[in-house]
Amino acid sequence: MNRTSRSLCSLLGGVLFSTAVLADNRPDLTVAVTKNPSRLDPMAENSNVNKRVMKNVLETLIYTDSQDNGTLKPGLAESWKRIDGKTLEFSLRQGVTCHNGETFDANDVAFSLGAQRFQGEQAPGWGIGRQYLGGLDSVEIIDSHHVQVHFKQDDPLMELRFANWMSEMVCQDAFQAAGSWENWVKQPVGTGPYRVTKVKHGDHIQLTAFDDYWGGVAPAKSVTFKVIPEIAARIAGLKTGEYQIATELTPDQFELLQNDKNTDVAGGPIRNIRVIIFDENHPQLKNPKMRQALSYAIDRQLIVDALYGGHASVPNGLQMKVFGDLYIADHESIKYDPTKARQLLKEAGYNGEEISYRYLQDYYTGEVSTAQILAEMWRQVGINVKLELKENWGQIEDDAKGRGIFNWSNSASYPDPLGQIYRLYGPEGWFQRNNTYQSAEFNTWGEQLKGTDKAKRIEAMRAMLEIYERQDPPGTFLHTLPMFYGVSTTLDWTPGDTGFMDLSHRNLRIKG
Repeated sequence: MNRTSRSLCSLLGGVLFSTAVLADNRPDLTVAVTKNPSRLDPMAENSNVNKRVMKNVLETLIYTDSQDNGTLKPGLAESWKRIDGKTLEFSLRQGVTCHNGETFDANDVAFSLGAQRFQGEQAPGWGIGRQYLGGLDSVEIIDSHHVQVHFKQDDPLMELRFANWMSEMVCQDAFQAAGSWENWVKQPVGTGPYRVTKVKHGDHIQLTAFDDYWGGVAPAKSVTFKVIPEIAARIAGLKTGEYQIATELTPDQFELLQNDKNTDVAGGPIRNIRVIIFDENHPQLKNPKMRQALSYAIDRQLIVDALYGGHASVPNGLQMKVFGDLYIADHESIKYDPTKARQLLKEAGYNGEEISYRYLQDYYTGEVSTAQILAEMWRQVGINVKLELKENWGQIEDDAKGRGIFNWSNSASYPDPLGQIYRLYGPEGWFQRNNTYQSAEFNTWGEQLKGTDKAKRIEAMRAMLEIYERQDPPGTFLHTLPMFYGVSTTLDWTPGDTGFMDLSHRNLRIKG
């Protein structure tokens, strides 16, 4: 592909929008975070912290408007239509410019989903991306601004797949110019309102406004995501004006910020459930009765009350009300029952052997406190848990030796159980692929859930909830995951329900 000319909009952007003046007057924002992603392409790192940053850089064909009840709206595609149950056709927006100055077109869509980035077991993004887009069969270019995507079987979620995480489009020329996947993931190039300009691993990521953006001028000249692990330091910097947003607040900090005229609190539960995972390879966790006992020993409501003061809730199992007709309202989720936990321990033949529990320094809101509370609850029923604070995800995910219990969260990537319970615990999910959990029965019901018959899908969801909670649990749910932010009163900004910090003109206004 040879595309050397920029669009007229790109060439005249400085004149039409007086870009230099706008850039001079806009503020530089700093967001104090607990952690940044180390690999910036979503297909290289599937994490909450990556989503928070990179959806400002890489865009999807369809835009999910979190401020309008998740309504699907035109993104990089002006329109779309179902050709049949397996085929979706996109009409791409014209005049879209990539951060490297090239014009975005159908070739970029095909490349983003193709063999060099995603499709096929040899593609670098396949391992992560397949749990979201693994049913994709091919991408057909109709002309420069029309593409059809074909799935292997009828898919009830085709539109949703291209409106959410992991369907971000990249720019082919920039990818190829990077020379390697490892170079590319350090500084991906897309079409969003901001572009990546500086990355210092473990310290900060800087995004700079892209003033040739098709969708409107970004309100900030730059946004720097600065790693500040300690909550006290994040709050102190927010109060002095060094930071304009601070992430991962806990409710006990709210009053301190709400009583300051220069700061406020925003956010709430996002479309995510905090869970813990049981590694079946651990000798004490092979028996499902041990895993059941760990789950029955947890007083989830006590955790919610003690740490979140009503700002989070205990879900009805691993499901969310955004699933609509697929939400099983009459499901009876597992409840706190220490007597049953002790009985299951006895039946499992447990004799007090040590079980490790790995966690991080508040990657999740209140993570350290939650780990300490859980360890005490388990101790009260006779389970000997050793707390192991780790420095990074690699020490949890990659070092399997001795691993027993570890922390995770289960986002509902789509408002459907295929985007949560099956995506994560099915055959393409991290847990089965990494052999912490195997269940042929779960997978069979998952195949039924993937169908288009609503009654059969509901039946499958009921069965999968029972397997997850009572029969052969791969882990257990705790509570809805809250995401609270301290925010400078100089900003008019509303957090969405996915963890993505939308800092575009759609969602951020600078006051004054």
